[in-house]
Amino acid sequence: MGPEDVVLALFLAFLYAVGTAVVLPSPTEAVLAAAKVAPPWAVIAVATLGRMAGSYLVFFLGDRVKRLPRVEVWRRETRWGQWWLAIGERWVNRFGVPALFLLLLIPGFPDTVAMYLLAAVGRRPLAFALAASGASAVRLAFVQAGIWLATRG
Repeated sequence: MGPEDVVLALFLAFLYAVGTAVVLPSPTEAVLAAAKVAPPWAVIAVATLGRMAGSYLVFFLGDRVKRLPRVEVWRRETRWGQWWLAIGERWVNRFGVPALFLLLLIPGFPDTVAMYLLAAVGRRPLAFALAASGASAVRLAFVQAGIWLATRG
């Protein structure tokens, strides 16, 4: 495999990490398949950057969505909407960004929905993106270490 294969694998790892933050309800750990072609540390670094970019995008999408007239009507008129957003707001106000970090540390957890809910009630986009990407980096490092230990023999 040549250097172009490594670059392609890292580019796809970045796109997948952005996708898991924005639309793909799948675990981030699947990105480690790129470690067959590229160095695992590079895959984790690129996936962390992708997760940060995707998380930042999710924050602004969530902020825009919550301002849509249909969503505001839904929030006001449905018990379900009031209940979900009240829980999210209480959780964010009480525990903040560290709680998001801890929630996103759960291996294999498809966290796209949780990220959208927290983005809709949060107020700090950079802290949100740092928590999501930091948790992703820790998760990926632990899983990669587990894979390495399991294959050593």
